[in-house]
Amino acid sequence: MDSSKTITEIKSSFVRNQIRILSAALTPSEDWRDYGPVCEDDIPNKMVEEALQKLNAVLKKHNRAVFPSQAIHHVARQIESLYWNSIDPETGGDVSQGLVVEKGTDFTNSRSIARLPKQWREDGDVDEDDNLRYEQLHQRLLELDNQRKKQQERLAQYKQLAELLEPFKDPQMNIQPNLVTRDSPLGQEIDRMRMLVAKVTSRVGRAGKNVALEGNSQSMDDPKTKLSAVLDMT
Repeated sequence: MDSSKTITEIKSSFVRNQIRILSAALTPSEDWRDYGPVCEDDIPNKMVEEALQKLNAVLKKHNRAVFPSQAIHHVARQIESLYWNSIDPETGGDVSQGLVVEKGTDFTNSRSIARLPKQWREDGDVDEDDNLRYEQLHQRLLELDNQRKKQQERLAQYKQLAELLEPFKDPQMNIQPNLVTRDSPLGQEIDRMRMLVAKVTSRVGRAGKNVALEGNSQSMDDPKTKLSAVLDMT
């Protein structure tokens, strides 16, 4: 068994090999006629070959329909789950032999990470530095796995938002055209409103100046005001 492969890969390869054997073309033995009854009219070889050809075609079609790649992968994953459950303390497995971690275990899988022990070994034959390094790497792996889960949740939220914003990708078609186009009726109305505001502002300013001038002319009739104006001029 190749230790660089995961359990799923090994079992998938095994199942595919068995399916390949089942899908091999059927060929009769050379003396197959000796096992049949003796008759005067033998079956022509051409008819036998045509029947075998049709049978092999049906067999291949059946195997492709019954054993697709997804089914093979699913079976391999089930075998891996049974393997892990057999050595998992939480499921009542046999723990006397300790937790077995193969070289090809996929540590990008959250389940594989969760099954790792907190300490490398509990006996005293292992160097303390190795145990410390394993604990640090194990803790770092857990932190990275938690960060990945958070990123996956955030990605799922972003995908949901992207789906909600899907109708707004083509605003000229999906939203009211008079709200988004440059020469729309709404844009023309806004331009007219700006011109009207400018005119009103100008007239209000001139009216304010006229009121101020009238107030000054009325105040100059007062003798005290005239005296103050003369003193200011000096």
